Amino acid sequence: MLSARRPVAPIDYIADLGCPLLGLFGNDDPNPSPEHVDRLEVALKAHGKSHEFHRYDGAGHAFMSWYRPHYRVAQSNDAWTKVLDFLRRHLK
Repeated sequence: MLSARRPVAPIDYIADLGCPLLGLFGNDDPNPSPEHVDRLEVALKAHGKSHEFHRYDGAGHAFMSWYRPHYRVAQSNDAWTKVLDFLRRHLK
Protein backbone atom coordinates (compact mmCIF):
# COMPACT_ATOMS: atom_id res chain seq x y z
CA MET A 1 0.00 0.00 0.00
CA LEU A 2 1.39 3.38 -0.98
CA SER A 3 1.68 6.16 1.58
CA ALA A 4 3.63 9.35 2.23
CA ARG A 5 6.36 7.21 3.83
CA ARG A 6 6.27 4.66 0.97
CA PRO A 7 5.39 6.59 -2.18
CA VAL A 8 6.76 4.00 -4.62
CA ALA A 9 5.72 0.35 -4.86
CA PRO A 10 8.53 -2.25 -4.83
CA ILE A 11 7.49 -3.48 -8.27
CA ASP A 12 8.29 -0.02 -9.66
CA TYR A 13 11.99 -0.46 -8.74
CA ILE A 14 12.44 -3.63 -10.80
CA ALA A 15 13.53 -1.97 -14.03
CA ASP A 16 16.51 -0.40 -12.22
CA LEU A 17 17.50 -3.49 -10.23
CA GLY A 18 21.20 -4.13 -10.76
CA CYS A 19 21.86 -7.28 -8.76
CA PRO A 20 20.40 -10.77 -8.33
CA LEU A 21 17.38 -10.88 -6.03
CA LEU A 22 16.49 -13.61 -3.54
CA GLY A 23 12.91 -13.76 -2.29
CA LEU A 24 11.72 -15.98 0.57
CA PHE A 25 7.96 -15.86 1.02
CA GLY A 26 5.42 -17.45 3.30
CA ASN A 27 2.35 -18.52 1.37
CA ASP A 28 0.16 -17.45 4.32
CA ASP A 29 1.52 -13.88 4.22
CA PRO A 30 -1.04 -11.23 3.21
CA ASN A 31 1.70 -8.69 2.41
CA PRO A 32 3.12 -9.65 0.06
CA SER A 33 0.40 -12.12 -0.80
CA PRO A 34 1.13 -15.02 -3.13
CA GLU A 35 -0.59 -13.00 -5.86
CA HIS A 36 1.75 -10.05 -5.22
CA VAL A 37 4.72 -12.39 -5.42
CA ASP A 38 3.41 -13.74 -8.72
CA ARG A 39 3.21 -10.19 -10.11
CA LEU A 40 6.74 -9.40 -8.92
CA GLU A 41 8.05 -12.52 -10.59
CA VAL A 42 6.31 -11.70 -13.87
CA ALA A 43 7.83 -8.20 -13.80
CA LEU A 44 11.31 -9.54 -12.97
CA LYS A 45 11.12 -11.96 -15.89
CA ALA A 46 9.81 -9.25 -18.22
CA HIS A 47 12.83 -7.09 -17.37
CA GLY A 48 15.27 -9.99 -17.62
CA LYS A 49 16.31 -9.69 -13.97
CA SER A 50 18.19 -12.47 -12.22
CA HIS A 51 16.07 -13.67 -9.33
CA GLU A 52 15.27 -16.70 -7.24
CA PHE A 53 12.03 -17.03 -5.29
CA HIS A 54 11.17 -19.68 -2.72
CA ARG A 55 7.73 -20.01 -1.18
CA TYR A 56 6.78 -21.81 2.00
CA ASP A 57 3.48 -23.40 2.91
CA GLY A 58 2.43 -23.03 6.53
CA ALA A 59 4.43 -19.82 6.90
CA GLY A 60 3.39 -16.21 7.08
CA HIS A 61 5.19 -12.91 7.44
CA ALA A 62 8.46 -12.98 9.41
CA PHE A 63 8.55 -16.78 9.51
CA MET A 64 12.34 -16.66 10.00
CA SER A 65 12.17 -14.42 13.09
CA TRP A 66 12.93 -16.86 15.91
CA TYR A 67 11.71 -14.43 18.57
CA ARG A 68 8.24 -13.96 17.12
CA PRO A 69 5.16 -16.15 17.25
CA HIS A 70 5.20 -16.47 13.45
CA TYR A 71 8.51 -18.35 13.54
CA ARG A 72 8.48 -21.65 11.64
CA VAL A 73 11.49 -23.85 12.36
CA ALA A 74 11.46 -26.16 9.33
CA GLN A 75 10.72 -23.40 6.83
CA SER A 76 13.29 -21.11 8.43
CA ASN A 77 15.99 -23.78 8.36
CA ASP A 78 15.35 -24.43 4.69
CA ALA A 79 15.30 -20.70 3.93
CA TRP A 80 18.65 -20.15 5.69
CA THR A 81 20.15 -22.91 3.56
CA LYS A 82 18.90 -21.11 0.48
CA VAL A 83 20.22 -17.73 1.71
CA LEU A 84 23.71 -19.08 2.31
CA ASP A 85 23.75 -20.90 -1.04
CA PHE A 86 22.58 -17.74 -2.83
CA LEU A 87 25.29 -15.66 -1.16
CA ARG A 88 28.00 -18.23 -1.97
CA ARG A 89 27.01 -18.21 -5.62
CA HIS A 90 26.62 -14.45 -6.05
CA LEU A 91 29.30 -12.97 -3.78
CA LYS A 92 32.33 -14.87 -5.04
